[in-house]
Amino acid sequence: MAEQTQQANAVRDQVQNWLMSEGWQISEQSHPDLAWLIRAEDAAKRRILVGQSKARPDMIHLEARVNLADEHRKMFENLPQETRRKILWDLRFRLLSMNVDFVGVTEPMQAVLITQRIYLDGLTKDNFLQRFSNVRNGVITVIWSIIQNLEGVEPPAKSAESGEATIQ
Repeated sequence: MAEQTQQANAVRDQVQNWLMSEGWQISEQSHPDLAWLIRAEDAAKRRILVGQSKARPDMIHLEARVNLADEHRKMFENLPQETRRKILWDLRFRLLSMNVDFVGVTEPMQAVLITQRIYLDGLTKDNFLQRFSNVRNGVITVIWSIIQNLEGVEPPAKSAESGEATIQ
């Protein structure tokens, strides 16, 4: 058990060093199911979690989440159904072609979770950073897809019940 903890710590240190050398800000977090968990954040405030499972110590898990702001979610919901379906299918196929796993590309679209994994027997700096980049690029793809498809779409008017007025 001590040897497994020592190996997990060595892997964490290696991953942290790789990420810091690429300019990512690193912070450690705790999770009851993980031997370690790192939150990496870039200059644009995109965050990717990297962790090693206690149940699967031979695997490193990478995860990022894109949460849709209420305004964007409402604008998306106001699009015609056929347009929404096309946007979702296009996004699904883009993410599949990027070789990332994902959930949440469905209606209602509130958050998209993008994941990747790498096994210790293939853990090199190049392999890790390629998978990490796939997750980061998946995040960018989701963000840009939403922005592209909502450009020129008027935000929904504020409800009169909220006490706020929309001035145009």
